[in-house]
Amino acid sequence: MTDQSHLHSYIERAKNRLDEIDASVAHFEARAQEVQSEARTKADAAIARMKANREAYRAWVAENQEIGDRITAEARKEMEAEWAAFEDNIMAYFDAAAGMYEQDKAYFQVRIAALKDAWEKTVKRGRAAARTLQVSSREEADTAVAKLEESADRANEKLKELNKAGSASWAAVREALTTSRTAFDKALDEAQKAFKKAV
Repeated sequence: MTDQSHLHSYIERAKNRLDEIDASVAHFEARAQEVQSEARTKADAAIARMKANREAYRAWVAENQEIGDRITAEARKEMEAEWAAFEDNIMAYFDAAAGMYEQDKAYFQVRIAALKDAWEKTVKRGRAAARTLQVSSREEADTAVAKLEESADRANEKLKELNKAGSASWAAVREALTTSRTAFDKALDEAQKAFKKAV
């Protein structure tokens, strides 16, 4: 059985984050004309930097897709640094678009939806990978995928509750996204271990 038969947690994380970046860039591009002309230059610059983050992330995924588990600590640091820069660029956009709370609220919904969609894709890929295993090895992988799905569902419920509150700041939403992503990533790591054991 090849290395491609199971989930690679860092590649899955990168794909999930790339989905979040894509949704974010699309949202901010669509809303940019609403930013006052004085702040528009700063907002456009933040969007341009987000696009650069997106391209760097895409390149990272393409470069590391095939090596899966053998991704180096240095490559992981690069991915994390690019993610941190992307998050900083979102703050720069919000700073430039000060006073546009309704837009911020809409962005929270976009980001939560993107994360949920990314998790669903990961679970779907996990199920597909589990089906490639021999029947004798499949049970543990199926259990790990079920736990992954449960983790995604729990995280999504927490994010929905935060979104319903309506008055959350970007800092609170960012923290909730990070906490939810961390819980899902832990379940993803456990699923990867189960797949390795099954192979």
